[in-house]
Amino acid sequence: MSSVPVFLLKKLYVKGSLKNTATGFELAIQNTIAPATLVSLGPLRVDGVEYPLAQTTVLLPNSIKLSMADVSTQAPLRFNVGDKVTIQVAGQPLPAGPHKITISPKTKEAGVLAIPAEDTIA
Repeated sequence: MSSVPVFLLKKLYVKGSLKNTATGFELAIQNTIAPATLVSLGPLRVDGVEYPLAQTTVLLPNSIKLSMADVSTQAPLRFNVGDKVTIQVAGQPLPAGPHKITISPKTKEAGVLAIPAEDTIA
């Protein structure tokens, strides 16, 4: 488990960023804590449903899109303070209403994080 307090992790999620897209749904996180090196990304969970990394991509601040499965210790992803990334999930759009989200990146600096969030699709 991470040494980062949950109240800080909650601040990483960009409230209001959860929305349906033509190919599924997306949400965003923004680094407001400290520079980090992502060495892997665990599956994204929404309302207890796990979405495989193969159907999840990350849109980086420089408009580069990469599969979450491509992030590894050999190909880490630098996540600087202020950086905002959009996580896009291919599949069924989410139903309108509130949703519970868990994003689970592993960082070189703090280990596995479990970023909890709640957001609503109108």
